[in-house]
Amino acid sequence: MNTVTDHENFRAELISAKHTQVAAIFDSEKEAKRSANELTKNTAIKAGQITLVDPNDNKLSRKLEGPSKPIGKSMWHSHLALGGAGLVVGLLAALLLTQFGPALTQQNPLFTYIALISPGLFIGLFVAGLIGLRPDRTEIINTVRHAVKEQKYALIVNLKESQSANAVTDALNKNSSKVVEAIK
Repeated sequence: MNTVTDHENFRAELISAKHTQVAAIFDSEKEAKRSANELTKNTAIKAGQITLVDPNDNKLSRKLEGPSKPIGKSMWHSHLALGGAGLVVGLLAALLLTQFGPALTQQNPLFTYIALISPGLFIGLFVAGLIGLRPDRTEIINTVRHAVKEQKYALIVNLKESQSANAVTDALNKNSSKVVEAIK
């Protein structure tokens, strides 16, 4: 039973490598730079994909998350799309109930529409908010922030298409005290 390969194949089917980020924690800058060099020599990772975070870095949030404008734009679009989808589902459910439903819904179409549009819209916006929170990113963000507070160094690797997260993780595990992956 080959669970590591199965895990990578399953993840690769769901999410492409270009949406994956790997972070590794090191006790010293020398170890971090050595691992970055080994990573570029032994894998398909280019130097531009690797970001070094040091304990005195004042751009930690930007290095972890990237620029905030695309994140805000993505959140705006997801709220519009999922809020709109919830609205449409609520409208369709209300339409079906006012046309073919029980007598109560047929006799009170305005209240039926209000009663179904509101939750549909709310659920759509709620799901968009959950997606915007990105709970899958919590582990990588907390790991790097905790390491920086303890005066340790971190390497953040942003994978591209057709690059293996397991190969990067294995290479970083040789010198790192902790390696974590997340969907970016």
